[in-house]
Amino acid sequence: MESTARRSGTASRKAILSRALALSAERGPGGVSIGVLAHALGMSKSGVFAHFGSKDALDLAVVDAAADAFTRAVMTPAQTAPPGVARLAALVEGWLGEVRTGSDSLTVLGHPHRGAAEAVRSGLDAWRARWRKALAAEVAAARQSGELGPAADPAHTAFEIHALLSAAASDAEAGARGADAAA
Repeated sequence: MESTARRSGTASRKAILSRALALSAERGPGGVSIGVLAHALGMSKSGVFAHFGSKDALDLAVVDAAADAFTRAVMTPAQTAPPGVARLAALVEGWLGEVRTGSDSLTVLGHPHRGAAEAVRSGLDAWRARWRKALAAEVAAARQSGELGPAADPAHTAFEIHALLSAAASDAEAGARGADAAA
């Protein structure tokens, strides 16, 4: 049985990560200092530091929290669709749903990571690789079932889908209101 102190510490860490995720969506992954986060939470810097041990550990925990939230919101629900085009469509719709809601997790995960610490860059790169692998698996399943032709290369198609979805997220973040906004 978990102790009251441990539950309290877990709840505190969760609350800190939630606020850190929201601030990171505004400032970019790695852009939130322990001091800024402590101030936003009304905590001491040592109180925030005690939960993570370092700024790098905090930054990586934010990337992990964003990836977990994205998985719960997009990838897990898509698993209920049949493999292939239907599941690929569910993944795309899930991503676009996150764009529509202004998801902090998608904002953090899709943020350019120039200048971020190596651990943050590695975490974001690993997440993108998992996402594109999931897309490629559904393209391969669709090809195998005959829903897509043999010319649909899974890795290349996954890259293209990811690029289009990233552009949609970037446009939404910039305030564009659809394809006719540029016209």
